[in-house]
Formats: sequence, structure tokens, C-alpha cells
Amino acid sequence: MKQSPTNPSHPTTVRGSEFRPGRIVPALKKNGRVAILAFILLGIILGGFLLVDYILSIEDLGHYGTDPGACEGSQDSNDEIGSNSSYFEIKENPNREVPGMYCLTKYVEVFGLGIYAESGLTDAQVLHAASVLGELLDNDEDGVADDAALLTRLQEVNAIIPMFNHDRSLGYYVFEKEYRGEGASAVLFADEVDASQPGHWGSDATVEEIMHTINHRGHVYIYPDAFGLEPDSSLLTEAMDEARGGQFVTHPSSYPEEAWYHYDDETCDYECMAIEYVYWAQVTNMGILNDAATCDGITNEWEPCSRDLLESMDTLMFALITDAQYKLPQNAPDGVYSPSNE
Repeated sequence: MKQSPTNPSHPTTVRGSEFRPGRIVPALKKNGRVAILAFILLGIILGGFLLVDYILSIEDLGHYGTDPGACEGSQDSNDEIGSNSSYFEIKENPNREVPGMYCLTKYVEVFGLGIYAESGLTDAQVLHAASVLGELLDNDEDGVADDAALLTRLQEVNAIIPMFNHDRSLGYYVFEKEYRGEGASAVLFADEVDASQPGHWGSDATVEEIMHTINHRGHVYIYPDAFGLEPDSSLLTEAMDEARGGQFVTHPSSYPEEAWYHYDDETCDYECMAIEYVYWAQVTNMGILNDAATCDGITNEWEPCSRDLLESMDTLMFALITDAQYKLPQNAPDGVYSPSNE
């Protein structure tokens, strides 16, 4: 914040001496020099920050925009064996000219939606994400999306799953700076995609981030009375307020003892809390969290880690996510999408 120089237009009497107009001239000169030095120092500090940011940008960007190979990264990344099927096919990104998508070289189409990845992601990882998306949209794997209205909505906003080498990669930098679409709600980084452990907490975030995208870009819009995110707007927020032990639009200093959902990330606002809450409930219902190590690891955020506990502890949310009219997936993705009609 810029600091204003001392205002000398209202001088006060110096204790022990008589005020004389002549005294103000040296004071003005002195204060003026101090102000100038302060502004120079401030400029040096701000300039330093800008220089560091520029250097980091150059380090990340390299020859972006002039060298077509600048975004290629680890090109030979297709040799990892994963648990996914070969139902889907990786192609070259057909939309690299779309702002933010330049460095995403790999592409898989799933029900008209796109998985986009930097080339540092292995083929197994990219196909794993595609399979999980397919399984969540077509949970009975009959080759047809379970909820036509949901799929239409996701297609309308061009929902995408972007995957990046890491959070300092060129592709992520460009995507953050330039992407202006409506379709991205979450991203995946290479070190959080493990095709051998679909959805396993702490190992594979694929189920979580894809579920966030489907819920945030789809269910919230087509079923607002059920999945609206504003306080007092839906069955979801009613259930969440009970699960948190009260309606906390801002983060409480501590949650009540009776709360079983006590997410403490202060960067996550009320709507973000609601999206996270749907995820926790869905994967609990699917049985993904039901092992002792996971239960112990997540208890600081989420307590009902088994389907039975969810049904008995969070009756409102259990009823919502198992209500057949909303067609939410009930079976855990295994990373192998193999529709029966093929």
C-alpha cells in the first residue's frame, strides 16, 4: 500500500520553542526528501516482485507462442501399464487454437465431452480419466448415458477434464491465464492420477475431480431444488447445514461436536463446501472410503466413511443421492469402462 507523506500544511507548535513561519521551510524540505525516498523504496520493492514474476513466467513459458515444440514436455509417456481398458482412443487435441488449450496435446472424447492432457501424462493416466468419466455418466455401462438431461447440459457448456504435468507446468500456466470457457470446474495433475487404485483416497483424485465437474457443471443447473449451492436453496444445502452442525456461511472457529462434516479449508466458501460435501457422500455410498486406513485419514473432515454409517448418520443426504429421479451413479468406478452393447 502506498503511504502518503506527512501533510505539513497544519504545523503544530514545537514544545519548548516559539513557532516561527521560517521553521516550516526546512521541515518541508526534510519531509519532501523522506517522501521521495519512501516512494523510491516502494518502487524498488514492487519492481522486484514484478521482476521475480517475470523471471518465473519466462522459466515456465520458454518459447511459448514462437516454438511449436515448447509445450511438448515428456513426449514418450505412453509406456505405463494401467488398469484401464482400451475402449477409448487417445488422439491429438483438435482444439489447440482455443485459448488456454495450446499445450494440451492429448485428447479423448467421452460422450461428446473432452479429456485434455499435457503430454507428460502417461497414456494409461489419460485413458483412466476417460474410463472414470464414462463410468460416472454411464454407471450401468449399457453404452448410453444414464441421464440424458445431464449429458445435454454438460455438452452445452463444453465440459472438460484438463490434466497437467504438475502445478508449475507450462500447460497449467497457459490454461490459467487464457482459458475463458464454462466447462472446467476442476483439474488433475499427473502425481494424483493412479490408474491402479481408482478413487483411492490419497492415491487417485480422478473420481473426485471428475465428480466435481459433473456435479458443479451439471446437477447444480438441471436440478437446482435438489443441488443448488446457495444457503437455504436446496435439499443439498439443508442436509449440509445439518451435517456441519449449523448453517455457517463463513467458516466457524470450530465445529459443534455433533457435526460429522467439518471441512476446514478457509479458501473453500459455502458453495465450495457444498460441492465437496456431495463428493464425500457419493464416494461413501459407493464404498470407496470403507477401509480402516482411509477412515482414520479423513476423520478430520468426514466421519461417516461407510455406506451403513452414511445411511444412519446423514439420513437427508443419503436419501438425496440415492433418489432414483436424479440418476446419480451408485457403483464405484473401477477404471475399466466396457459397455455391454459393444
